[in-house]
Amino acid sequence: MSPGPVLASLAAFVGAGLRPRSMLARAVVFVLAAKLIAVAGMMAYQHFTDQKAVDAAAVGRLLGPSSRP
Repeated sequence: MSPGPVLASLAAFVGAGLRPRSMLARAVVFVLAAKLIAVAGMMAYQHFTDQKAVDAAAVGRLLGPSSRP
C-alpha cells in the first residue's frame, strides 16, 4: 500500500479542520476521520495477522490440472 492516498487524506483532514466551522466543514472532518480510522484498522489487521490470503494448494484447486503434459 502506497502512502500517497493516506497522506492526501491526512492533508485534506488538516485542511478541513483549519476552515471555518460550517456544517460542510464538520461533515468533511467526520468523513475523513472515519476514512482514516478505517484505513488504520485495515493496516493493523493486515500487520497483525499471519494468515496468507491465498496459498498454492487453493490456487491449484481453483485452476485445476495443467493442460500441458
